[in-house]
Amino acid sequence: MKWHFFPHPPRFVETGVTQRDQFRNDEVDLFETIVRESIQNSLDATINGNQTKVTFKWVNSGHGLDSGYLKNTFSDQLEHAKCSGLDIDTVDFDSPTALVIEDFGTKGLTGSTIETDDDNFSDFWRRHGKSHKTGTSRGRWGLGKLVYSSSSRIGAFLGLTSRETDQENQYLMGQTVLDLRRCDDGKTYPAHAYYSELKGEDIEEQVQVPSTDPSVIEEFRQQFSITRKDESGLSIVIPFPHEGIRPEGLIEVCIANYFYPILTGQLVIDVNGQEINTENIRELAHTYSHRKISDIDELFDFITEANKAIVEDNLITLKKGWIDDVRLDEDDFEPDDVETIRNKFSDGKLVGVRLPLSIKDKSEKDPTTKKQIIKEIDTEFYVFVKRPENITRGQDLYVRGGLTLPAESKFGERKAFGAMIADEAAISAFLGDAENPAHTKWIFNAEKLRNNYVAPGDKLRVIKFSLLNFYDMLVQAEEEIDEKALIKFFFSELPEQPGKKPNKPTETPDTPEGLPKKKPKIARIATTKDGFSINRGDGADDAEYPQRFRVRAAYDTTSGNPFKKYHPMDFDFSKDIKLQATKESVKILSGSKNEIVFEVSSPKFQIHANGFDSNRDLIVKLKSDIMEEA
Repeated sequence: MKWHFFPHPPRFVETGVTQRDQFRNDEVDLFETIVRESIQNSLDATINGNQTKVTFKWVNSGHGLDSGYLKNTFSDQLEHAKCSGLDIDTVDFDSPTALVIEDFGTKGLTGSTIETDDDNFSDFWRRHGKSHKTGTSRGRWGLGKLVYSSSSRIGAFLGLTSRETDQENQYLMGQTVLDLRRCDDGKTYPAHAYYSELKGEDIEEQVQVPSTDPSVIEEFRQQFSITRKDESGLSIVIPFPHEGIRPEGLIEVCIANYFYPILTGQLVIDVNGQEINTENIRELAHTYSHRKISDIDELFDFITEANKAIVEDNLITLKKGWIDDVRLDEDDFEPDDVETIRNKFSDGKLVGVRLPLSIKDKSEKDPTTKKQIIKEIDTEFYVFVKRPENITRGQDLYVRGGLTLPAESKFGERKAFGAMIADEAAISAFLGDAENPAHTKWIFNAEKLRNNYVAPGDKLRVIKFSLLNFYDMLVQAEEEIDEKALIKFFFSELPEQPGKKPNKPTETPDTPEGLPKKKPKIARIATTKDGFSINRGDGADDAEYPQRFRVRAAYDTTSGNPFKKYHPMDFDFSKDIKLQATKESVKILSGSKNEIVFEVSSPKFQIHANGFDSNRDLIVKLKSDIMEEA
């Protein structure tokens, strides 16, 4: 078993590993990246009915790790690592260290080990940027495993797997991921190479395969203090992890990212012998994660209570048609139910709703005709809100199969707890296909989402904003006193100060006569929670038609012109924004990037644009031949 490096074929395009940037590869952010990648893959591979356990352990010479073993194992790899630009001279092989990550209660890397198929072994070892994960799978981009090599100062990792369906054998393999490089032999080498055996006589047909040699595997187990014996699962060894990766930091981010599956009993984590489980997570959160989690006890009570409501099936269930009117509002409920849940919410109690829906899956093709098969699948998810007294700030969680997506947070100044929970397989697959590579946010124009579902954008938009809409529905009838709400509009005079003459009152000048009257507007802009609407103005009835308008939008900025600072990643009218217009009188002529052009044929018109980030201020400009409004 050795490292195998094959030169890059001259006829192939040279490709570098640019995706590392998507996983925040500086040392501080590696804490969170390595935790999320390791645990999400383990949760994905959990055997039905089992609790998943993931362990993180640092080993060194005190645990029996021999420097000679490491030097022998990585001698060939080090030459290429140095050639790629890594600072190998600072790595002290006389003081060897390694980070060992193991999972238990999982299936292991299933599938063929000697040829490429569509199973987990091939996805993990033989693919880059492609994955076959579905259903409740947390990791779907085939890129996340880059974090293992990125976490190593020499750019490599080793892996040992046992499989649920193949307990007689264990399989050991390694991989290095280095920048495209030209070495001293004058040859150019691609990014990926393996520590493995080779199968096949013809060099053009040879394939890297794992070792199953018991003596090789036993020495590996002893050197790195591998806990796994014959239990199914995966053990990862990261030699010489970056010095910034420390146990205390991992405990902090483990709790901050995975308190939901730990609290609900799906997951147990062990970091250097410190186990984090349902019983002690509160105490450990106060010790390690208080900087990342506010109102720990109240938040954990909320999660526990919401999970109990799901288990006990003690929820209002809406009809599937609730999703047809673009947003969740009180028209989707029975009047008595609205009053009941609004009163519970006002009393500080948990309120939750089961939201059923159907999605149209087109991911499969007929094997004969090759046409897509469209399947309508019924699924569901849950939203919960609660407003405890005396919490310091609001928090909203978006959970897909145990994985939280922190960038979806929308509550802003809303001082309450909220949770959107999607655990059912079909909606987990749907939302998983909408995730960005770092699994932190759902995006409307995700390629997998468009390829696998019919008209997914409307469904995703309603799902994303259902929790926010539910909260706003519950509070819209309440009146709260805010003594500072009008501070910008009204003022009270300060008491006179001794020795200081009072200011003379300023007289308001008379309005000059003869000024032209302000021309009435044909159309006016009104803002909404996640967009804007264009409505008829007081001059619409007297205008001549047709009228043509141009609308430009941009997110506000702290300085400079927002429209000049617009970027297509902010939003695109052709992809991300839902436009609704009066069919009889409005014709959308064009819409792309941050601009739309439309024509109005009568004074009875209205346009709605939804899907903007509700946490950012939106600036909209509307222009026509005879008017301009900002």
